[in-house]
Amino acid sequence: MRDLRKLGSVILLSVLFLLGACSKTEFLPDPEGSQIPFQNEATKTVDELLAASSAKIYYAAWQRSNFKNTIAAKGIKFDITIFAPDDAAMQAAGFTAAVVQQMSVEELDNLLMFYTTIGKLNAEVLKGRTDNYVVKSMLQHPGLYVQYFENPKSYPGGYDNYFYSNYMAVNAENLLVNGKSMGKLNYIPATNGALYILGKAIEKPVKTRLQALIDDGRFGMFLESQRLTDEMYLNTIGDALEPLFGYRLDNEEIKRDYAYERLYYDEDMAYVDYGYPVPNIVISTLFAPTDEAFHKAGFQTVADIMRLNEERGDARFDENTFQIAGGYPLDTLLNFHRDWGRFFAPRDPSYGLARNNTTVFYSNVLNPSLEGYMVNIGGTSQAIYGYKMPLSFSMSNNKTQIQVPGSDRPAATVLEADINTLNGPIHVVDQLLIPKGFKLN
Repeated sequence: MRDLRKLGSVILLSVLFLLGACSKTEFLPDPEGSQIPFQNEATKTVDELLAASSAKIYYAAWQRSNFKNTIAAKGIKFDITIFAPDDAAMQAAGFTAAVVQQMSVEELDNLLMFYTTIGKLNAEVLKGRTDNYVVKSMLQHPGLYVQYFENPKSYPGGYDNYFYSNYMAVNAENLLVNGKSMGKLNYIPATNGALYILGKAIEKPVKTRLQALIDDGRFGMFLESQRLTDEMYLNTIGDALEPLFGYRLDNEEIKRDYAYERLYYDEDMAYVDYGYPVPNIVISTLFAPTDEAFHKAGFQTVADIMRLNEERGDARFDENTFQIAGGYPLDTLLNFHRDWGRFFAPRDPSYGLARNNTTVFYSNVLNPSLEGYMVNIGGTSQAIYGYKMPLSFSMSNNKTQIQVPGSDRPAATVLEADINTLNGPIHVVDQLLIPKGFKLN
């Protein structure tokens, strides 16, 4: 099956954050894994701390919900950590006291689960980090699945359920969530967990990154050139296969049975509904080039890009090996934007590319400390074929800059960071990340 063959290209993540556009269903998982380090310095429960806090609107939602009863039924040894926006933050996000009073119990439960994680999270765990600490919420997105990591009941198939998650750190006494400041760190330990009071509500995206890019309007050339290149690729392979089979295979047959290793733009930036539980969404970081970025590289129209594909493309079906070979210049040109330049990653002669590592990076970690990170490592491939971060990161005028080392092209500047989607963060860049030696004409 194509979906099983593509497991290696799905990003390994144990936890994922965001708010889905489709309707939510209440789901409360059993506690899993080891407890988060915690010092018992508390005298009050989470409920008591909420009641006395500046998060009155959030507490009203807690009081009206069924969630508090579900938590209570878990017993006194069931610990939770709540990240509760204060009243000003709730109001700014549209959750006034009047709105909360009108919300259904299911809506309230989903809201509260999104802001809650199982276990006791001590603030010390978040301090002094060069990376982000991933905090798994209790809210699941139905119909979305990621690669197997912690769900032993998922085999055969190997999948984890998709839970929204927050990527957290503390910088200069500010709590950062998904690259954005939530205000000063305000942490209170509880006898049954912990409470964080937030000065801002956590953004809860409802879109895939494909839909976010379409709606934005700045990325027409990026999207259309990929759509047309995928179309060109499938037409080319379809033309080659038709004489062998005596009929024209449809695109889904070609994708499923022959051209399944290609990273199709819509599947990579959205998700696939297979109708049954199997990893069906790619979670990673996208560096999205604006239309102006293409203009700077000499492409004034999508037609200019497609001419490059026509002149230098070599996608083909090899009848001797019965395999797909080759590709198009655009695949290489955009590979560092979409897939960390894995076209250039070393491959084990026996097993191919090493396993994809997690590559969800918000703006607060886009710095030189990432440059030793292993983008691919492990799986069936030998360790010597691991693939190290192929991009360099620096700061200029308080803006993050990104470059392919060795490239003679200007560094790309991040114009806008941390656009959150179901597929992970989008960072908008003003230049194409062109690999070393790539000729534009």
